Amino acid sequence: MGPSGAGKSTELYREIINRSGCETKRNFLVVVPDQFTMQTQKDMVQSHPKGGIMNIDVLSFGRLAHRIFEEVGGNDKPVLDDTGKSLILRKLAGKRAEELKAFGKNLNKQGYIHEIKSMLSEFMQYSISIPKLDEMIKCCEGRGLLHQKLIDLKSLYQDFLGYIDEKYITTEETLERVCKVIHKSQVVKDAVVVLDGFTGFTPVQNRLIASLLQVASEVIVTVTIDGRENPFVCDGEQKLFYLSKKTIQSLNALAKEVGVERGEDVLLMDVPVKRYQDNEMLSHLENNLF
Repeated sequence: MGPSGAGKSTELYREIINRSGCETKRNFLVVVPDQFTMQTQKDMVQSHPKGGIMNIDVLSFGRLAHRIFEEVGGNDKPVLDDTGKSLILRKLAGKRAEELKAFGKNLNKQGYIHEIKSMLSEFMQYSISIPKLDEMIKCCEGRGLLHQKLIDLKSLYQDFLGYIDEKYITTEETLERVCKVIHKSQVVKDAVVVLDGFTGFTPVQNRLIASLLQVASEVIVTVTIDGRENPFVCDGEQKLFYLSKKTIQSLNALAKEVGVERGEDVLLMDVPVKRYQDNEMLSHLENNLF
């Protein structure tokens, strides 16, 4: 734990590189958001004294699922990426254009289908089913446009799920499915798993983390939080570090639920933070803004 620029990732990667040289039979899995995988690989290779990361693997959640399925099987359907989802939605929405009272007129606007695709992906990540959508629609009666938008989303969601059933699997569903086979994986068994660069985790990611806690030897998570905050007391949603505290609470609850012991917290709370040690003005802003 530590503020932005405190050196959480740098210190952690240094520790992983050192341990990987001593524990050559152990796998080290560094899980980062999709957009950071290449940069993280580059940083680790450049930091490694031997210029290569043989038993360290840098992955996103999606690539981790792919690696496990590749090893143990359990997923014989093609995985549908964002472009595939958008193409299917374009086709389905085109057929329903006249019925979609809120969305119908806007379907040909640039980026509109992409926005609907993102919304449906959120539904999957947060386990929002058709019955849950029905409850929301009921709650929103009399709310005009919101009510109609939810009805349109439900129609497209039903069509989408019906279309891909037995043909494809979405990235969100792969994480659900990998939880069922992860205990067979030799890649994850007794590995050290690092989760770095996340502001929080979706319910489906939390379920995968719970499985990792049971199979891996160690799971290390970085959390951005200021030194003046109490990481274990969750205050108002409007507070700057609310998401970080919520993440800490949910990870503690997961560990307790699966009966896994918590290690010692590492706090990097130096002022000024390492990134701004030579820049007094930016250091002052980092420490005092908001």
